[in-house]
Amino acid sequence: MAESWAQRLTAFDLQADGSLANRRDWARFDPPDAGTSGQPAGWGCAPDGMALDAEGAVWVADAANKRALRVREGGQILEELRAGDLDVIACALGGDDGRTLFLCTTPDFRLPPEEAARTRPARVLTCQVDVPHAGRP
Repeated sequence: MAESWAQRLTAFDLQADGSLANRRDWARFDPPDAGTSGQPAGWGCAPDGMALDAEGAVWVADAANKRALRVREGGQILEELRAGDLDVIACALGGDDGRTLFLCTTPDFRLPPEEAARTRPARVLTCQVDVPHAGRP
């Protein structure tokens, strides 16, 4: 589960009855300047939509920093893809071989709904990645 405001990814164990147990941090994204600059802390990462890959890492949309990150459990960032001036709000792995990363982007996710409906600024960007999606269990 992505918790944008808490800057973390949370994991659970799935029980036989379908319930969730053992809530724990899967990855934490501390602000890069937390407590070091005397200024208010920035956003290390505001995780939003995410996609699991075949190696157990996740691609996560970083809504605060205009990028997508491939992250390993524990928080190690393996790859970073920047989206220029676009906010990245969701991502998915798919395509014929599961190696197409889809990024849902917008120039400004705070745009009023009426303006967004009129201008349709959102875009889906794609790129090829090395590790495919996790597949089906």
